[in-house]
Parts: sequence; structure tokens; C-alpha cells
Amino acid sequence: MAAWFQPQLSTGTGNICGFEALARWRNTDGVWLSPATFMPVLEKSGQMEHLTTIMLAQGLNALAKWDQAGFKVDSIGINFSECDLTNPRLCEKVAWELDRYAIAPERLSIEVLESVIAGDADDVIVRNVTRLSNLGYQIDLDDFGTGHASISTLRRLPVSRLKIDRSFVSKADLDNEQQKMVATILIMAERLNLSCLAEGVETLGEHAILAQLGCRYVQDFGIAKPMPLEQTLDWIKNYQAKQSPTPEIGRKTS
Repeated sequence: MAAWFQPQLSTGTGNICGFEALARWRNTDGVWLSPATFMPVLEKSGQMEHLTTIMLAQGLNALAKWDQAGFKVDSIGINFSECDLTNPRLCEKVAWELDRYAIAPERLSIEVLESVIAGDADDVIVRNVTRLSNLGYQIDLDDFGTGHASISTLRRLPVSRLKIDRSFVSKADLDNEQQKMVATILIMAERLNLSCLAEGVETLGEHAILAQLGCRYVQDFGIAKPMPLEQTLDWIKNYQAKQSPTPEIGRKTS
């Protein structure tokens, strides 16, 4: 089991703003498998918390490696399962890992599926999410738009950012209805003082329309596929080398 990493970009600056850690499993033939293949097995065998422990450790280690290489990566996103969020010792577990890698809490984005906190979420989950937010961690609501979370849910829980599900993003540059859906989500998020990241961005057209609509962050194959840690170092270096310097804008002085 290993974490692979997919970059997230700011639509305003084009800069790398973070990475998401995604689980991969290498089978006996040496082929790396995606979560769709092995996640049901882990869920059935009660191994989801163990998976999160691996992803958290490897994700924080990646942040430390990028720091050592002199790269500016603001945060790492780690997916937390329902099993993780019902663990009464969760906050202590996360704090211990951050202390081990000397990473500040605000650099960890805890990704929670919308379906986990929609409706009458378990009291332990609500307490854990609230406490994690109070300790400085960013709370990302993953796959937003698919789990039926209400506005009252967003107000009740300290969510920092919505990750707009790829089903709303696909062909958004070509489909007016898709654009309306994304625009509605972005307007609601702005009213609730939440930022948004669009998942499933696969084309330049989708990237462009999301930027025009005001979505602050984007992620997916249109930017880069998930990659092992060692490949991220070259990817970041090459990406930053292609970026044009941002012009400095100021008032003229005589």
C-alpha cells in the first residue's frame, strides 16, 4: 500500500496550492491498482483506519520532503473514512502524526465524504470534525453535490472548503446546464464564506470556465495524474519552470 499524489492548482495564480494523497496497492504482478479495486475489501475486513494511518504518515512525509527540496506546497489532503471519524481518539492520533513530522495543523486538509456528515450525523463524528477544525485543520467536504448535505449541515459543521464532484464539472465549458449548476454551488459557497475546489477537471476548456465562474482551486487529470512521491519532485520542478513570473502591479511614481 502506498500514497500517490495529485496536484491541486489555484485558478487565480496558476500556482500549486496542494496535493491530495490517494491510495494505491501493488499486486503480486507488480501492477498498481486503484482504490476501486481494493477499497471494498478493506472496508469489509475493517482495515479502513489502518489505511488512513498509512496515508496520513506518507502524506505528511511528502510535505516534509517538499519543504526540504525548497518547494512551496501549502497543504496535503487526506481522506478520512467514517470509521476514522467515529474514533474518540482521532484528534490525539492526528496530532501525534503532525508532531512526528513537524507539520503545522493548517497544512493538513481532512477530506470527509458529504454522505458521512449529511443528515443526522453521528454525534462522535460531529464532535471530532468540530474539534479538528478548532485545532486548526482544514475540513474539506468531498464529492459535494452527491451526498445530499443540506445548507443546515454546512452551517452546523465547520467545513472550510467544498470539493465539487466531477459529475458537475464534466463538459462544463460546453453545457450551459452544467455551468448553471457549478455557478449555483459557487454562489452558495461564497455566501457561506467557503472556498471551492473542482474535481474531475480534464480539459483546458473546463479549467478555463471554472476560473471564469470563480472556482478558486482545481484538480484532476487535466493537470496531472496521481504519481509516486519521487515523481512529484520532478513534476513540481518542471511545472514551476514553465510558469511565467507574475507581473508586479503598482502605482506609477514620478
